[in-house]
Amino acid sequence: MAKREGGPVVEWGAGTGRLSLPLSEVGFDVTAVETSKAMIEKGHAKEGAADVEWLHGDMRRVKLGRRHRLGICAFNSFLCLTSQEDALAFLRNAREHLESNGLLGIEVSSFSPEELAEVPGTPALRHDFARELPQGESLERFSVSRYDAATQLLWMRLFYELYDREGKLKDKQRHKLAIRPVGRGELELMLRLAGFGVEAVYGGFEGDPFTAESEHLVALARPL
Repeated sequence: MAKREGGPVVEWGAGTGRLSLPLSEVGFDVTAVETSKAMIEKGHAKEGAADVEWLHGDMRRVKLGRRHRLGICAFNSFLCLTSQEDALAFLRNAREHLESNGLLGIEVSSFSPEELAEVPGTPALRHDFARELPQGESLERFSVSRYDAATQLLWMRLFYELYDREGKLKDKQRHKLAIRPVGRGELELMLRLAGFGVEAVYGGFEGDPFTAESEHLVALARPL
């Protein structure tokens, strides 16, 4: 998208620069907006971080002082906005920071009704993923989740285990997280309420059609 739309680019909820750094490395003018000072510090420590404009701020209201050709909000940063009011505040702010024909791309996990259904008994521990890291280390994540249909919030306890190249446990951490899953209809409606026209909806990063089996929900929208 960046090659097609051009820069400058703003990443909303940039974390430690998972997207901002690669975009900067290939020559784009990138602003990374993040509310966590700890994540920004980790991002600053990465190679190439000096070429990114890091900005500590709340994406619902922060002002950047210029407009961008492309805005991106990926890896469930949008779901960390735990009310419709917060989500609309962000979308309206993102619109103000786009050029008249700029593009906003949002990517979130697509949850099936079965994933959110309350299962009788104690919530089960689920193995989410295993990921190979540099230097031969590996990371595994497990989670226990509870969905509250009344508030539309998914409460998660996340357990991370880091293993060395010999397979020995090196470190483990746990975190709590609350996110607000959204479906295609609600996301499209909020974009329209915030003054966007929805250009396309996909089920993956490669432009796959969105279906009931899609693990991702990707929406592209432009200011009206």
